[in-house]
Amino acid sequence: MLVREVYFAIGLLTLATVFYYLINSYSSMRYISQTDYSLVDPNKATIVIPVYNEKENIFTEAIDSVSRQGCSFVVVGDSSYEPYKAITETRGGLFVHQKSRQGKKKALALAMGYLSTEYVMFMDSDTILPENAVSSMMSHFVNNVGGVGANLTIKKTGDPLSYASEFVERSREVIFRAMSAHGNVMNLDGACVMYRTDIIRPFIMSKEFSDFSIMGKSSPLGDDWQMTGYIIKNGYKAVKDYTTKVQCYPQENVKKFFRQNLRWSRSNWIRFGRELREGTIIKAGGFYTLEMVYTFALPFIALGIGIFKLYSFFLFNHASFQAGDIFAFALFGDLNTLGSHLFIRVAVALMNLGGSAIFLGAVVQRMSGERLKTIAYGALALGVLFVTSIYGLLTFWKGNSWGTR
Repeated sequence: MLVREVYFAIGLLTLATVFYYLINSYSSMRYISQTDYSLVDPNKATIVIPVYNEKENIFTEAIDSVSRQGCSFVVVGDSSYEPYKAITETRGGLFVHQKSRQGKKKALALAMGYLSTEYVMFMDSDTILPENAVSSMMSHFVNNVGGVGANLTIKKTGDPLSYASEFVERSREVIFRAMSAHGNVMNLDGACVMYRTDIIRPFIMSKEFSDFSIMGKSSPLGDDWQMTGYIIKNGYKAVKDYTTKVQCYPQENVKKFFRQNLRWSRSNWIRFGRELREGTIIKAGGFYTLEMVYTFALPFIALGIGIFKLYSFFLFNHASFQAGDIFAFALFGDLNTLGSHLFIRVAVALMNLGGSAIFLGAVVQRMSGERLKTIAYGALALGVLFVTSIYGLLTFWKGNSWGTR
């Protein structure tokens, strides 16, 4: 027999999840970013692009978009040479060859010796910039802002993974917009991010950045998580420019999609642990703390509720046993009363459904075209994220090498 406290705890977690959906949906919809980049000089920025075995056509498209920004750019070939050198130099960029493969972090550190501008933008070799991306992102550097991230979108290739990945990005946008309404975002994605050079240069050149390890092994903590955590820890803000919508290519197959998200999950857990230990999670503000804690707890809350519902289904042989039943038992203390409190069960179930629907509505609002297909494949992507989040925690110390993207 399950005790009353267990029912009550599960019920509270259910309502807490509803609250999480509601507060993110509301905050994301009320956030409005207003900037004016008409007076910004893009020559004050340098774009750095590390490349390793990227497809030639994708790299060409990325560099073409970079060459239209009106600023200098540096490409670091991480053991990759041609055709990347020719593509870079014919478009006015500087190509630096890192002869042996040493990874993305050391490629970024190498590039820092070739720039002297006030701002530096890091982007992946499959990222496509819109017009005026550099100027728009630079205009967000006001007050104590140390880093600005772009708004990532996934290029629609017709492959199911492109729709699945786009759903994930739009879900993240809702959460990040909510965080923006209250201060810092939790991460500035390495696919396209800009920093004040004088702030980020010492960190990128340090061994703490390039050789970070856990338990004597190279850490999977991503460069973007490291840099974002660094500026927040040092009292600067991490913000997003939602008007700058950059396009990234999706992974080629499910295996690579899974491995990518597993790599991110391991990195996320390490960052979360570091912020708890160093107190950064508190320095960034109350809403930041709420988002970080609940985002990492959500997969386990969902797992616990799922296990409980499955157990209760077989225990009571009652398919309609829901969160409302938890409260009925907690309030009335008698399993025989469950059937007589339909109103409570329906009310809480509708609240749960309503909270999820509102959050989904906020996500859909950020989509552009083919929404039903994006939602359908997005549901499958959420399953992958659920598995990789839990498995990532159990294997957080395992390292990952930097692939094409």
